[in-house]
Amino acid sequence: MLPYSIYEFYLVMAGMIVLLYGAKKFSRQIDYRWMLGLFNFSFLIFFYPKPLHFFLLLVYAWLMTYLLHKTIKPRKKIWGIFLLLLPMLLVKLDIRFGHYPFELNHLLSFAGLSYASFRMMGCYLDLAPDDAVPGQLDYFNFLSFTPTLLIGPIDKFSRFRESLKSGWQQLNSDAFLEGWHSFLKGFSFKYLLAEIIDRYWLSMFDAGDTSLLAMTNSMYAYYVYLFFDFAGYSHMALGLGKMMGMKVPVNFTNPFVARNPQEFWRSFHISLGDWLKDYFFSPLYLYFSRKKKLKAYPLLRQNLSLFLTFLLMGCWNGFSKNFILSGALFGLYSAVHNTYTVQCKKQGRDLIFSGLSETSIKLISIFILFNLVAFALYIFSGRFPLF
Repeated sequence: MLPYSIYEFYLVMAGMIVLLYGAKKFSRQIDYRWMLGLFNFSFLIFFYPKPLHFFLLLVYAWLMTYLLHKTIKPRKKIWGIFLLLLPMLLVKLDIRFGHYPFELNHLLSFAGLSYASFRMMGCYLDLAPDDAVPGQLDYFNFLSFTPTLLIGPIDKFSRFRESLKSGWQQLNSDAFLEGWHSFLKGFSFKYLLAEIIDRYWLSMFDAGDTSLLAMTNSMYAYYVYLFFDFAGYSHMALGLGKMMGMKVPVNFTNPFVARNPQEFWRSFHISLGDWLKDYFFSPLYLYFSRKKKLKAYPLLRQNLSLFLTFLLMGCWNGFSKNFILSGALFGLYSAVHNTYTVQCKKQGRDLIFSGLSETSIKLISIFILFNLVAFALYIFSGRFPLF
C-alpha cells in the first residue's frame, strides 16, 4: 500500500493520529521521537511495498554519511554526493553488470527512492565540519516520515529535527484543526478537482490524436491537472503532518498568477525550488565565480548556473528525452528572464512594455508565463507527439 493510493491508507493514518493523542498522556515517560519512529516503522513493515529495499537504503545512507563526515572527509563533497546518490543513479541509468538473470532496477528501485535520495544528499551537504552525524533514530524518522514518504515536500533535516523536539507540544487542538483544514483542501484538490479535470477535460481527446486542437487541449489540461493533483498530495501531507505534531513545509500556493520563472518556483513545488537553489544553483554559481575567465561576466555565470540547475532537475526525473528537454526549457526561461531583468535595470526602464500600466504589464506577464510553463510541462508529461 503506497501513501495516498487507497482509502485504507487514510484509515491507517487516522489510527496513528488517535494513538499519538492517546500516548500524549504519557509524554513524560515516552519520547515523541520513539513513538513516531514506531509508527513509521510499522507502516513500512506492514503496508509499504519493498520495505527491505527501504531499510537497506537507510543503512547504506547513514553509514555512508558517517564515513564521509567522520572518516573519509573528502575535500570536495561532490564525491560524497555521488556515493549517496549512487543507488538512484544506477536505477535512473538502468545500469546492468554483465549478463545476470536479474535487472538492477528490481534490486534497487522502490517507490520514493528519488525523494529519499534528495533528503540524504541535503542532510549530508548541510553538515558543517564540527557537526555531529545525525542520530540513527532522527535520521530514520527524517527519511521515513509517512505523510511525506512518497511525494514530499522535500524537507531539511535541521528543520525536521527541530519539529521532532517539540512533537508533544505541537499535538494540540489548534494544530489539529489547522491540519484538518489543510487535509480537506488537499483531499478536495486531489479527489474532486483533479479527478474532474482528468475525466472531462484531459481525456476529452484520444491519446493518439495529434490534431492541433487535441494537442492544445492536452497542454493546458495537463498543467491544471498536475497542479491540483500534486498540490492535493502536498496539502494532505501538510495536514496529516500537523495532526501528527510535525510541521511540514508549504509546497504550493498559486502558480497560475506568477509573472516570471522566479515567482513560479516560489509557488509551484516550492520545496524543490528551494532545494535546487541551495544545493545546485548556489554551488554552481560559486564554482563558476572561481573561474578566472568568467569573473568579468557575472550575467553569464548566473545564466549558466540557472540553465544547468534546471537541466539537472530534468535529469533527476529520468534520462528520457521528455524530462531532459522540459528541464532545459525551464532553464532557458529562467536565463532569458534573468538577462531581461538585468538589461532593464541597466536601462532604467522596461525594454518591451515601457509606457504600459503596471496592471497591463502584470496581466501580459502572467499570460506569457502561463503558456510557457504549460508547454514545458506538456513536454514533461510525455504526451507531446514527438516523444
